[in-house]
Amino acid sequence: MSAARFALVLMVVLAVAILNVDAAYRKPPFNGSIFGKRANSVSDYDYASRAMDAICEIAKTNCNAYYGPQDSN
Repeated sequence: MSAARFALVLMVVLAVAILNVDAAYRKPPFNGSIFGKRANSVSDYDYASRAMDAICEIAKTNCNAYYGPQDSN
């Protein structure tokens, strides 16, 4: 029974992945694709880096609280 569920879940995941491939592509506007590239001082990488730093900081504080100093008896 679990093999049938696994196969069903796998087929659903593959179908969703195949159907969403073309939705991820978006043609950039002509004006933004050529002009104004240097005007934007904050790039997408900076936003991603800040988000990842925030996630890592939250994970670090939660892990330290959960796995805190272990007392040796």
